[in-house]
Amino acid sequence: MSLQQKVWKAPDIECEGCVRSIHRALDDVDGVRQVEVDLLQKTVRVVFDSKRVQAEQLKRLIEEAGFTPTE
Repeated sequence: MSLQQKVWKAPDIECEGCVRSIHRALDDVDGVRQVEVDLLQKTVRVVFDSKRVQAEQLKRLIEEAGFTPTE
């Protein structure tokens, strides 16, 4: 296992519904160990196994959930 952490800014996170949407998009992905969405800081932090899933795949899933993650 090769755990990594990635943090994205997502300025369009505005409510608890947004937080739930991001969790729904990422929580069950194979290789994702932890997801933290900070509503006040408007960030998404993901701890994941890079041998099972890549950061770009996670970013795409956040985008597909309707958000614009940036570095």
